[in-house]
Amino acid sequence: MKTRILGKSNLKVSSIGMGCWAIGGPFYHKGGHIIAYGHVNDKDSLSAIEKGLELGVTIFDTANVYGLGRSETILGKALKGKREDVVIATKFGTTFDFNSGDPDVPGRIVGRDHSPEGIRKACDESLKRLQTNYIDFYQIHSGNMSAEEASIVVNTLEELVEEGKIRYYGWSTDDPERARLISQGKHCTGMQFRINFTQTNQKMFELIDELNFGGLIKGPLAGGIFTGKYNAESKLPKEHGLSRVDFSDERYVILNNKLDQIKELMTNDGRTLPQGALGYVLAQHERIIPIPGFKTAKQVEENVRTIELGPLSKKLVQQIDDLFSEFRKDHSEIQRG
Repeated sequence: MKTRILGKSNLKVSSIGMGCWAIGGPFYHKGGHIIAYGHVNDKDSLSAIEKGLELGVTIFDTANVYGLGRSETILGKALKGKREDVVIATKFGTTFDFNSGDPDVPGRIVGRDHSPEGIRKACDESLKRLQTNYIDFYQIHSGNMSAEEASIVVNTLEELVEEGKIRYYGWSTDDPERARLISQGKHCTGMQFRINFTQTNQKMFELIDELNFGGLIKGPLAGGIFTGKYNAESKLPKEHGLSRVDFSDERYVILNNKLDQIKELMTNDGRTLPQGALGYVLAQHERIIPIPGFKTAKQVEENVRTIELGPLSKKLVQQIDDLFSEFRKDHSEIQRG
């Protein structure tokens, strides 16, 4: 497994990670709809993480809100006894309760809390679920805040570093201006943002170059859309994490038609479609680490093999960019950070 250093930290990580949103299972968004990536089985999730470890994956990204703590709990169980060999990234800022009123869904998102007390409470709860006494990379989970609020957050995070509860921190956001609000913090070392066929982010690339930061790349497979699991004839399940935010029915059909056009080009060297999508991400920048989601060990194996295959060629990347250019202009209007 090839490795990279995460930004200006001393965190040596695998050049591909594992995103743990899907394994958390369903929960209610504060808008009242369910968010999920299909049925999950904890035994399968544990086996998948074990497979990742076996193949050399050392960085795992989760959040307190994924499955309302379930994702962190599963990850903590899987990594028990292996803590010194891995890097754990998790997130804070989203608050939730367990009063969904639905026996099949554990609870719901209720808001955001970036206060010092809220950050400390979230950190302690994550540490307990993860069965560890420190978090390697602690990230603000999306959201927005003023410069004054960001300063308070940075001060709190620096205190947590001094106390040994976290090592480094960053922000999961697609907005470079938000990222700059915390970028001067002593232990700020990276950002998490979205890159895939439908979204690039040159300004964020410029920021991580300027500041010697690392980048965790979320959504490289768009929640399974770029794996071939779905097609133009099938609609995204209404509970799919991207169905309400990123892709209307019309955009979804257009996207699948474009995928059909590039599928043969991406797979003619023996790659699968997901490996092509991840190869596209790897070709974008040397400081980034894709963190594709997973639910099974087979998916993890397929994702990790992308590192052997390497990034897509510049020629193929350009063909993909040309094909998706108009879609991106339209799609950018509905992106969320």
